[in-house]
Amino acid sequence: MNFDFKDPLEGLPPLKTDICDSHVHIWDADAFSDLEKWGHMFGVKRFMGIAQPDVKKTLEQNGKASDIVFAYYLPMQAFAEKKPERIVEAVDEAHSLNYSLTKTWFGPRQIDFYNTEKLVSIADPIFEPVFSRIEDYGLPLDIHVADPDIWYSTKYQDSERYRTKTQAINEFNEVLERHPSLKVISVHFGSLPEIHNLIKLEEIFKKFTNFYIDTASTKWIVRELGKDPQQARDFIIRNQDRILFATDLSVGWADRSEKYFPTRYWAQRIFWETNVRKVKLPFSDEDNLNPPTFINGLNLPQSVLDRFYWQNAEKFFK
Repeated sequence: MNFDFKDPLEGLPPLKTDICDSHVHIWDADAFSDLEKWGHMFGVKRFMGIAQPDVKKTLEQNGKASDIVFAYYLPMQAFAEKKPERIVEAVDEAHSLNYSLTKTWFGPRQIDFYNTEKLVSIADPIFEPVFSRIEDYGLPLDIHVADPDIWYSTKYQDSERYRTKTQAINEFNEVLERHPSLKVISVHFGSLPEIHNLIKLEEIFKKFTNFYIDTASTKWIVRELGKDPQQARDFIIRNQDRILFATDLSVGWADRSEKYFPTRYWAQRIFWETNVRKVKLPFSDEDNLNPPTFINGLNLPQSVLDRFYWQNAEKFFK
C-alpha cells in the first residue's frame, strides 16, 4: 500500500465519526481554503486554528468562524525577553476578542530565534502573573514544551545552553502544580511519544487531571509510536479520554507542495485505523536516523476513535 495522489483515500476504511483537527496554524485567511478542502475530504469537520487577530477577523467575515475554534498565539519574544506585562496584555486581548484558548511555545530553539543569552524557563516565577491571568479567564493553554529525543542527541548536545528534555518537562509540571485549574493541551503527545517515555506521560496524566495531549506532528508521532504498535495501542486505549487528534498543519507561512495536506491526513488515518505494517511514510522524515520511516498501524477500536477524533475535542472546546 502506498499513498496515491490520484486516489487520496485509497486504503482507508469507511469513516464512522466526524473529525476535529485540534492543532493547525492559520497565518493567512485566504490560504485556509486549501486546508479546509483537504480536511473535509478526509472527514475533518472542525479545526482548532491558531491565528492572529487580523486573520481571525477576516475568517469570521468570510463566514468560516463556525468551522474553527480559535487560539491566540501569545508573544514569544516577550517570553524570551522576560516581559510578563506584555504577555498579560495579550491574554487580556485574547479574552476580549473571544478566543477559546491561548497558545505558547517553549522549544529549546527559542534561545536561537530570539538571540537571548540564556534559555528562559517556563517555571520562572516572573511568569506567574501570566498563568494566573490565563487561569482566571478559564482559557485553556495549548503548549509546546519540548522536542523529539533525537534532537537532544543531535541538535541540542549542549545541554547547558538548551537544557535537557527532562528539565523542560519538569519545569512545565511545576507550572501545573502551581495552577491546578489551568487546563492544558501539551502538543506532540506531551512531547513524549517515544515508547520509553510513555510511562512518564502516564504518570503526568494521573497527577494532573486537566492535562491533555494531541497527536501533532505526523512524522514524529507515527515514527515513535509505530516502533511498538501494541504498547502504543494499549496506552491510547487506557488514556483515550485525554488525547485529541491533531496534525500541526500550517497555512500561509510558506509555500507547500500539493501533497502536503493529503499525505499528513492519509498517514495519520492509516496509522490510527488500520493494522498495516511497513507502509512507507509518504513524505520525508529527515529526523529518522535509520530511514525510511514506516507506518505500523495501531488499528484502534471504533469506540476509541469516536472519542479521539471528535468527542474529546467537543468536550474540551465546548
